[in-house]
Amino acid sequence: MEKSLLASAITLLTCQTYATADDFLFAEQEMPVVLSATRLKQAVADAPASVTIIDRQMIAQSGAREIPDVLRLVPGMVVGYEKGWDAFVSYHGTSADMARRMQVLVDGRSVFQPSLAFVDWIGLPLELDDIDRIEVIRGPNAAAYGANSFLAIVNIITRNPADLPTVRAYTRQGGEGINDNFVSYAGVKNQFSWQLSANQRNDDGFDKYFDKRKTVDANNQTIVYFEPLPYADDKRQKAVYGQGILEGDSYSLKMAAGHSEMVAGNRSDSGLVTFLNEPDLKSKQDYLNISLENNTFSQHQIKFQTDFSQFESKQQIRVKTPAGYFIPELQQLFVQDRVYTDSFLNAVSKILAGKKTSLPTVTSPQIGALTLQVACKTGLQQGKICGSIKPDPVYTKELIYLSDINKTESRLEAELQDTWTINPNLRIVYGAGIQDSRADSLHYFNGEVENTVWRVFAHGEWQFMPDWRLNAGIMDEQDDYAGNLTSPRLALNWRFLPTHSLRLVSSRAYRTPDLRESKAYWQYTAYTEDRSLSKYDGNFPFLGQAPSPVGQTCVRTNTNTGVMDICTDGAPSERITSAEIGYYGELPKQHLQLDIRVFKDNLKLSEHNLEIDDFVIAPLVEHQQRGVELSTQWRPHPHWRFMLNYAYDDITGGNDNTDFVPKHSGNFGAWYDSGKGVQSSVNYVFYNQLYNDPDDGGLYFDRLDWRVAKKWSMRKLHDVELSGVWQIRLTEDRELRRHNGSPRDKMWLQLSYAFD
Repeated sequence: MEKSLLASAITLLTCQTYATADDFLFAEQEMPVVLSATRLKQAVADAPASVTIIDRQMIAQSGAREIPDVLRLVPGMVVGYEKGWDAFVSYHGTSADMARRMQVLVDGRSVFQPSLAFVDWIGLPLELDDIDRIEVIRGPNAAAYGANSFLAIVNIITRNPADLPTVRAYTRQGGEGINDNFVSYAGVKNQFSWQLSANQRNDDGFDKYFDKRKTVDANNQTIVYFEPLPYADDKRQKAVYGQGILEGDSYSLKMAAGHSEMVAGNRSDSGLVTFLNEPDLKSKQDYLNISLENNTFSQHQIKFQTDFSQFESKQQIRVKTPAGYFIPELQQLFVQDRVYTDSFLNAVSKILAGKKTSLPTVTSPQIGALTLQVACKTGLQQGKICGSIKPDPVYTKELIYLSDINKTESRLEAELQDTWTINPNLRIVYGAGIQDSRADSLHYFNGEVENTVWRVFAHGEWQFMPDWRLNAGIMDEQDDYAGNLTSPRLALNWRFLPTHSLRLVSSRAYRTPDLRESKAYWQYTAYTEDRSLSKYDGNFPFLGQAPSPVGQTCVRTNTNTGVMDICTDGAPSERITSAEIGYYGELPKQHLQLDIRVFKDNLKLSEHNLEIDDFVIAPLVEHQQRGVELSTQWRPHPHWRFMLNYAYDDITGGNDNTDFVPKHSGNFGAWYDSGKGVQSSVNYVFYNQLYNDPDDGGLYFDRLDWRVAKKWSMRKLHDVELSGVWQIRLTEDRELRRHNGSPRDKMWLQLSYAFD
């Protein structure tokens, strides 16, 4: 029924007369200007970096519902969904654990959440229709924006309220539970403009989760298979946000604020305990941003910006488990030797179930003493050897426990910068800032933790010859945990023709440990549902504790090569040293735009296992990443626009940091706009060799998105648009990981209204 409905809409929309427009050609457009590469306004050909600009037309005609889908248009960007509400976005892939190696900004405000190195792409209080453009700096940019601007920067620039229609609204309805709505009001009075928007996005996420299982066949051969299980990962998100801008003759004051809430379905993990509910994750975030620009002085542009953001998540689990799992000595056992403790618990489970088995071999006298106390308290061991310890029969009974997985984190930032135009050939931007990050969680940190970063930065652009520019920048940071870090960048640009340039870039950047890596103390603090049994409250014996920067911490754990002890002096800062040769060119007569990037990155990355039941801070491992990226746009006619991107990426080594690096990836887009209200677009994206599982090889992902739209204008005041989108999965491989939901098509219709 849905496909028939969409097909009918497509037929209606495409049966129109394609009139000739008098719009300007690509050849007559000025070269794009970027803001994010150095904090200076620069033509793309003069920027010391490879830059992808996703403009308003591309956003509107991409057919995307959410920001991550738009970023599929960036060469080398890996985008996928871990859950229906949890998107993975990373330039050049590497770890699929959150977004740990890429800085994300909204109007220069960082939305990178410091506690778990996480960008809540889906929960951001921002709708695609309010985005003017997205600038992606492909490559390290810590010299301009500090640590964690490691592999790339995504800067989302919102639309100016003065450029918006007075009223905008839409409703989007489709399969898989898609139900999105949006409304916005904007106005201008004298020098003040404002905007207020509200939106909601709902869908059902994936329908299945594939649990990896192993079995043995009749020939004693191990068979690996994936069992489909129901998957609770739907989302219900809503947000309200706005901004106001006051512009004077020599100043500009902007204030923006937003609030969002999301309820997300979450699958419960099986194991030693029995989950009695599918624990929804409830999150909310708030932000307030104030920026002031002053142009009083002829050669100086001074800018002050401050923002406060807060993120809160709540989740309660309800389980049935033996009370013996909360014996304090069992928790101490896990801290000292988690491998032994896992074997011990598995053996105890079999004994309680009436199966014959033996306890594992004790690995040290201290382990033996703790094991004896646990055995005596549960009655597994009795007699004189237990001394005064008496068995408690409740420890072997299953009780119902509740545990709260809550977290509140906040960040306060302030920054002052001055852009100094010394003469037409020499400009400098310099400044200083502070960032204070805090998190409070009994589950993740056993209380409140904090980290403060001070920074000073400077960047200069010198046109020392008519066709030559030298860009040099540096960022110096003092991190409470990571210490002092200095990130430099040097670039040389040669405009050998008016619309063609070559660039040589060398840079260094760091990724500092987030609060989870540096200060984590993970635990499930559980309390009995029946409070008359409160003396059996306690902690799950699944403790993940990050090492202290002072003094070495060792953890015994399972690795790919067997059981081993991993010792660290603290979570290290990752490092990248990058070299790039780039070309940017425009061929006006051919209406063609071309960007080529050849890079070689020397990386020192940590293969951290940041799971609560196997928390390991690993040492740095060296990798080398080399590749080439090609990005082209062609506008042969005012009505048509084509885009082709391709990336080849090769990384040495084999671990979690190489599993999400596709060797080949790319996308193709074709957009048509009649100028008379009819639009049509096709976008194709692919990547290969992702998540190279030793049991069944790597994944191949590709998808075709088709969008058609028809707009009607009434009295030049009211615009009504009907559009339809069909996202078609062309292969059966799942997204990002083998266990993720099965691929399926998505379709929706959208009815939009604007009044001005």
